[in-house]
Amino acid sequence: MDKLHRTFLPLLLLCLGTSTATAALLVDDCESGGRDNRLDGAWVVFHDASSITQPGIGSFGYAGEGHASDHSAKLEYEMKPGAPAPYAGFQATFQAKDFTAYVGVRFWVRGAGSWNCQVPTAATAIEFNHFGSPFSVTGDWTLVELPFTGLAQTWGTRRLWDPTTVSGVQWTASGPPGTKGWIEVDDIEFYGQDEALTRAPEANPIRPEPKVNQLGYRPCDPQEFIVTSRPDVHAGTPFRILDEVGKPVLTGKIRGPLFDDHPSTGEKVYRTAFGPIQTPGRYQVEVAGKTSALFRVAPDLYKPLYADSLKCFSLIRCGTAVEDPVTGIKHPACHLGDASDKGGKKADLTGGWHNADDYGKWVLEDSISCAWMLWLHELTGGREADPDGLLSEARWGLEWMLKMQLSDGGVLHKVDGEDHFCHGTSPDLDPAPRWSKPPGSLDAADFIGVMAQAVRVYAKVDPAFAARCRTAALKSWDWLEKNPNVVWVDPDYKDSDPSQEKLWALGEMARLTGRKDLRDRFASEAPPDRLEPVSWRTPQMFGYLAAVLDPQTPAGEAEAIRNAFSGMVERLSGISNTNGYGVCLQPTDYYWESAENLLHKTGALLVASSLTGRSAYRDSAVRQMDWVLGANSLSFSFVSGYGERSMAHPWHWSYAALGKLMPGWVAGGPNQYPNGADPLLAAVIRRGTPPAKCYVDADDPNGSWASNEGETSETAALVFCAGYLGQSAVETQGPQGSQGRR
Repeated sequence: MDKLHRTFLPLLLLCLGTSTATAALLVDDCESGGRDNRLDGAWVVFHDASSITQPGIGSFGYAGEGHASDHSAKLEYEMKPGAPAPYAGFQATFQAKDFTAYVGVRFWVRGAGSWNCQVPTAATAIEFNHFGSPFSVTGDWTLVELPFTGLAQTWGTRRLWDPTTVSGVQWTASGPPGTKGWIEVDDIEFYGQDEALTRAPEANPIRPEPKVNQLGYRPCDPQEFIVTSRPDVHAGTPFRILDEVGKPVLTGKIRGPLFDDHPSTGEKVYRTAFGPIQTPGRYQVEVAGKTSALFRVAPDLYKPLYADSLKCFSLIRCGTAVEDPVTGIKHPACHLGDASDKGGKKADLTGGWHNADDYGKWVLEDSISCAWMLWLHELTGGREADPDGLLSEARWGLEWMLKMQLSDGGVLHKVDGEDHFCHGTSPDLDPAPRWSKPPGSLDAADFIGVMAQAVRVYAKVDPAFAARCRTAALKSWDWLEKNPNVVWVDPDYKDSDPSQEKLWALGEMARLTGRKDLRDRFASEAPPDRLEPVSWRTPQMFGYLAAVLDPQTPAGEAEAIRNAFSGMVERLSGISNTNGYGVCLQPTDYYWESAENLLHKTGALLVASSLTGRSAYRDSAVRQMDWVLGANSLSFSFVSGYGERSMAHPWHWSYAALGKLMPGWVAGGPNQYPNGADPLLAAVIRRGTPPAKCYVDADDPNGSWASNEGETSETAALVFCAGYLGQSAVETQGPQGSQGRR
């Protein structure tokens, strides 16, 4: 399957051979031989202060061949270091005109590189944040048709689309330093209603095949598929389960109810249980002549996914050389200059993990990631050995956070270039200046929470390291008590309320110190209604978990917390049970990092199952994993390397700079909100695509950062969930000794 279909890119391009386009309002046929265009305007070349174009600014060039004609407009570029986001392009500009009678712009094009077409208006000319859309180019002439409804702004002040003040059409290239490209455009025109020459992309693409967890199912878990209702698919329609050579091994009929899933997916669907299949092997579901992706049945199904998702952390380590023969990810040590000024003395801040596609390192992200790893260790038996490297990887993150602690106990917020993104550049070649951000209450509280937990986890594994973590936690606790509301609003993680983080710290400190006054404070300040699944804004669940498992917590208080966990996940399970795809996301929950949101909820379900022994919570968690791994309306696994149709083009530096894929990394997930959306995603949203389908698997300078970029806390949640499900001990015994499944 080609890239456009596999990645759900908007279907904007359709080659029409050499037929003549219907004349609408011609901007330029590029046959005049001069800079003037057909709307009494002129062609203008532009680029950042460092990059270069041919021809350069102040001149303009024509190619010796056009689309079925003698000439076309031509531009070549080379991106040079110096600008945070290099760019180059050219524009056919003219006096502002009223284009109310037109619905889009089209042109013939060929070239190389990553390009956007943009339409300036009077309002966007202030910041040059024009409405636009990416498009694909090849060496062959292709017609591109862009409806105005598919154009979107991707940065700057939001403006309303105003067709009465259109003042040009332009083509802009972007990319990291060293990128080269070229473009030729011809026969540029604006077209009216009913004059479109290409087929518009579907607003609601519906995949007809049965949707399954493309990784598979364990024999002990619920086994379900989901299929969209259509004339030949209804209650009573037969289905077959086939083995990998196509032999039927099980038959059945689709059962109701019919779920109306229109608010999320624009579909009505059936969710049907099959099996349970106990025999390990590879299978697929067949319904009405359509077959699902192949999936496995195996008791150790989640172990490889756990190993790969954990390995991702070793591949994104900062401050050290990375060389992995399996993935091919390799680069020298990076960001060795990370430091802070402590009283005139430079302090070493190297280490940690690159959080996402950018190379920033945040205490809040690092602490949540480490906490999920440490809780996996604690809730699955707490082995003293570290055969899979879980505690070693967590320690890499903890060691970096210890460097972020100041002598007075304050904890620096981050080390980052702050919005100097170097997408497509290997970390060792990152040219952006980096600096640390001052300490804040939120960071100190996150630091305290995970350091106090580390004392408990490493006490037998490495007593000396546990002692370091204890000293650090106590010092930062003293600082936090004196500085409870020091807030720094980060441009990327906007959170001005440290109260949730302080609940995490309080729960862990009460357990670490055994102080009754801190236990009493937690009981008072952490009522049941403040418990919610983890997110980077709300990590307090870890504090509740520390308290409920603290042997010194009074039985009545522990029972109240356990009941609070049950209440929290009952609400999640209720959403899942009434949702066509079984996912505990409301239609409004498909926002930036929706897949992370779901994985944190999955972790909460597994934690509650461990605390209560209720298998229904675990089964609900498994259903969420089904969704993440392909049992969704896109029939797509959001985990790289896992599934017949899985994320293959993550918005991540390892893929953009090195062309390598990290198996086990998670995509951000569907995002229906235009604020901050990239051009590809914005085009999908503006078509009216249902929330759960607003996703684009693309990574290049015009890729989808708003739906296809994961981060460490998200993949750490996957480490917890896959690791928990991969541990056979979880099937029979939780941390309180609860036996069996109820």
